[in-house]
Amino acid sequence: MAEGRSSIVITVFSTTSGIGKTFVATNLAAGLAKDGNAVCLIDLDLQYGDVANYLNLQGVPTIADIPPSMPVNKVQDYIGEYRHGNVSFSVLPAPYQVEKSYTLDERRIISIINHIDKFNFIIVDTKAEFNDMNMAVMDISTIINFLCVADFVPAIKNLKNGYEAILRFGYDVNKVRPVLNRSDSQTLIDPGDVETVLGKRFYHEISNDFKGASNSIRSGCPLVLSDSNSKVKRDLYELVGLYTNRKKVSEQATHNGIISFFKKLWSR
Repeated sequence: MAEGRSSIVITVFSTTSGIGKTFVATNLAAGLAKDGNAVCLIDLDLQYGDVANYLNLQGVPTIADIPPSMPVNKVQDYIGEYRHGNVSFSVLPAPYQVEKSYTLDERRIISIINHIDKFNFIIVDTKAEFNDMNMAVMDISTIINFLCVADFVPAIKNLKNGYEAILRFGYDVNKVRPVLNRSDSQTLIDPGDVETVLGKRFYHEISNDFKGASNSIRSGCPLVLSDSNSKVKRDLYELVGLYTNRKKVSEQATHNGIISFFKKLWSR
């Protein structure tokens, strides 16, 4: 963490493409904002990022549109916004044109992330590969949300290799949180077997709801902000709660309330 930076950086990463990184990242950002946090969502899948498409944003300045001469501590005033009802969060999409991705330098982007200090949380969506940009952002991340699936053998091989590589790179095992997406998909592979392969239990599991996820993306509204009562919505919001200790805070508040109640009884 950069000296003086107060933001918690959660990077959503995987070594397998097409397993829901952007879906999880957008819902993490929306759920954290719903809880009252100042949130910025950054899309670092620089060539084919879909954050802007998932949120149905048009014309929002992208990370490639930031003038090179702009001081990094002024960038946060330039970042666009997503709003749904009374919930809003900042968004810095990937470039709309592929060729603009080649103009970006990871040192400049990491400096920007380290200097935007008005956010409680910064959520970073990434491309499914080990590249200089991803490694640089994982270096400064508070949490690496390592997204997994139990769909097919090649994906599991990639996940195992990727997870072991992350640990070999020296990241603290407690910093890397394996999260199983589409946990109840109808496959021949048991999630417990994937845990055995990884050598670590899943931090959290998100159920499968292809129709609900598709409707969410089509409407541009993250599932956690929708009127849906689906299990996947609850799973996503529970993941948000794990990263904010919402459940622990709630349990402590309940505990304190009970203690206060009995103290009042005893004082009568």
